[in-house]
Amino acid sequence: MAGLAMALCGCAGVTAADRGPRGDPVARLAASTPSPWREDLGDPTLRGLLGKADAGALDIKVALARLERADAEVEAADAVRGVNAIAGIEAAVGGRTFHAAGSAATPTLEFTKDLDVWGRLGFARQAARSERDAATTDAAGVRLLVGAQTARTYLSFRAARDAEAGAIRRRELAEQALELVTERAARGTAAQRDVAARREAVRAAAAEVQQCQDDAGLQAARLGDLTGGRSEIAPSVGPLPVGPPPGPTPSAVVDARPDVQAAWARLAAADQRRASAIAASRPQFQIAAAFGAPDAAIATLLDLRALAWAVAANVSHQILDGGARRAGIHAATAEADLADLAYRQTVLTAWSEVRRAIVADAEARRGLDAAQAAAAAAGAALRAGEARHAAGAADGLAMVELTGAAAQASQGVSEARRRVAEARIELALARGGG
Repeated sequence: MAGLAMALCGCAGVTAADRGPRGDPVARLAASTPSPWREDLGDPTLRGLLGKADAGALDIKVALARLERADAEVEAADAVRGVNAIAGIEAAVGGRTFHAAGSAATPTLEFTKDLDVWGRLGFARQAARSERDAATTDAAGVRLLVGAQTARTYLSFRAARDAEAGAIRRRELAEQALELVTERAARGTAAQRDVAARREAVRAAAAEVQQCQDDAGLQAARLGDLTGGRSEIAPSVGPLPVGPPPGPTPSAVVDARPDVQAAWARLAAADQRRASAIAASRPQFQIAAAFGAPDAAIATLLDLRALAWAVAANVSHQILDGGARRAGIHAATAEADLADLAYRQTVLTAWSEVRRAIVADAEARRGLDAAQAAAAAAGAALRAGEARHAAGAADGLAMVELTGAAAQASQGVSEARRRVAEARIELALARGGG
């Protein structure tokens, strides 16, 4: 009997892989579709980082694990609609006295099937599928956010490197100015307080270089966290491409956002669970077939002491339940109302983000135009100063100041380009990755 019971345990549809040890989810879970994030700013380094982040970010692994759980819940909902088979052995030992005993055993086999007349199980199955759809779009949304975070962090990394180069240039100019002022003080044409001020400017520039280096290290570490590994990152050289202004935004772009699709799927799931709760409040039907020694209630119903087989049907309806079924319907209705409001709020938030991103892009482009105009003016002033210096009308200290102003204006253009790129990222995120 024990051997047969152990053999039956191995026939329950559970494979050896299911019973084996749990594998590493980081290595096992991987997206099977292309990333919804497509904005790489035309930067090959960023393009490579985006691929690594989509494959190795832990946030994406968590979303894929939730999707795996949703798949399992769909399997469970499908299993309820099938035929249940129960195999076993009924055995007994006993007697009228402790000295004389008898024993008997018989195998049993019972099949049961719930007749889903009102659609209770069907609605629950649809709800599980809608939740899986929501988990699928949630995973796409997480991949979208990881792509945007990777792009933002890479821009911050490039900005820190650019700022470091600018700070190094300002430190060099401050050192040149200190040297010139020191020579003037030696000749008696400059005061010692001027030398001290220039020395403080050198110290401040050196501190700025160190701060920029620390910031670049932090951004590189953040990129390592996003991509699942630490490595030396060499940003692409040259200015960031600005690209043309964004075209008109179609109304359907919001419907394609993962968060909007997930909210819609959860609304459908809530409606389906409400329909299942209503169906559960109606009479339930079940049919059963038994072989061997069937349930004693069936034998009593047929007025027989022993049966070889039997087929029975059951119709039941709970008349009094203290209002539990009505409360279940009310709770499901409230859940559907919350899902409905959440969907509407998600759509409004999506449109607000799109409008805000469009305005931010236009503002960033206006800032770039102003920075380029200021850089052009600073470059013209530097060229005029060089001509005056060649003619002996301007000294070296004046040229250091003009060179520093031109470098500052050039860095302002780089910052403005970065703001335009950030606005492109925010607009791509608001549009669902495109």
